Amino acid sequence: MGSATRIISYKATLRVKRLLNQYSENLKTSKAKIINYALYEIFIKYPNKATTAAIATYITSNNFDLKKDNYTLHILIDYYDRFLALKEEVQTINHIEYHDNEFFGFLLSFYFDKISFVRKKKVNEHLKNDPKPSQIGLYLNKELKDRINKLCKDYQLNAGMLLFDILTDVDLGNLPFKFLPNDVVIESKEKERIIIYLPQYIHQQLNELPLTNSFITEIRSEQYLNKFNLKKDN
Repeated sequence: MGSATRIISYKATLRVKRLLNQYSENLKTSKAKIINYALYEIFIKYPNKATTAAIATYITSNNFDLKKDNYTLHILIDYYDRFLALKEEVQTINHIEYHDNEFFGFLLSFYFDKISFVRKKKVNEHLKNDPKPSQIGLYLNKELKDRINKLCKDYQLNAGMLLFDILTDVDLGNLPFKFLPNDVVIESKEKERIIIYLPQYIHQQLNELPLTNSFITEIRSEQYLNKFNLKKDN
């Protein structure tokens, strides 16, 4: 995926605006990074959930009070092309034309209702109770850290959000993990530090486990990258 970007404008419902404000505070990142994480989950991570039919049905089944304000952000050209193709397909199904900014608003509402990893019930409850994140340092093997950094660069992700996603992935089980895998190979013994912000409750859970934070994060990260086929050459 190329690094070229373009500016896009969007409208949002009051609920989406509140969620963007809340999660930017919870995860100490920008609203633009949260929206880019949404595009990553929609187009890269869960394309089977964000299908044209599902989005078309969602739009016709809901009323959207999009506010008049227009917001802008930079998104990857690849995301923009996928967004336009998705809009065209949904328009064909629903027999109606949408402006780009309003369709982007519909897509954000769909994301927070149906896909967002942050919206999982228990995660969201914790975030409401512990609004301010903790800064922590993790020591990851160099190979893994490079892959994490490359993913963040390629998809315009916030590293803290990505690792928070990894640590709360339900398919990988509760912390530390569902089971200690025997197919995860740590390819580099050289360790490098990565500093991120994580919600306080996750930091506390990590500290209460009889394993190091870094070891748990390494194992779960390798499992996550394999699960979503985010290989080295992606």
